[in-house]
Amino acid sequence: MTAPLQYEFDLSGKLPVSAQEGMARADANANARWKHIWDGCVLAAARRLPELTSDDVLEEFEKLKEPPTTHTLSAIGPAMKRAWKMGILRPTEKIVRSQREEKRGNYHRTWVSNYYEVAK
Repeated sequence: MTAPLQYEFDLSGKLPVSAQEGMARADANANARWKHIWDGCVLAAARRLPELTSDDVLEEFEKLKEPPTTHTLSAIGPAMKRAWKMGILRPTEKIVRSQREEKRGNYHRTWVSNYYEVAK
C-alpha cells in the first residue's frame, strides 16, 4: 500500500489546486535516483548561470553519460520548486518560451541562482 500524498497547497491563486495536485503526484511517482541526480544538475546549472530555466538544467542533465529516467518529465516542475525550498534558486516573475524543439515553445519560469559563481 502506498502512502498518501502530502499536499502543500498555495492558496494565493497563482497556481490552481488541480495543478498543485498534479505536481505532487508527478513528484511522488518520480524515480528517486532521477530526482537526486536532477537536484545535482540544478546546482550545477545554478553555479554556472546567474539566471536559468528548466531547459538549462536539462542541458546539464543531458551531459551525463547514462542519465536515469523517470516516468514523465512532469516531475521537473516540482524539482525546480524543491530547489527553491532548498535555497538554490529563487523565482522571478519572468516567463520565457522554451527554445527546445521537442518542447514546442512551452512556458518556463526564469529562476535566479543563489549559487552563481563568477569565473575568476
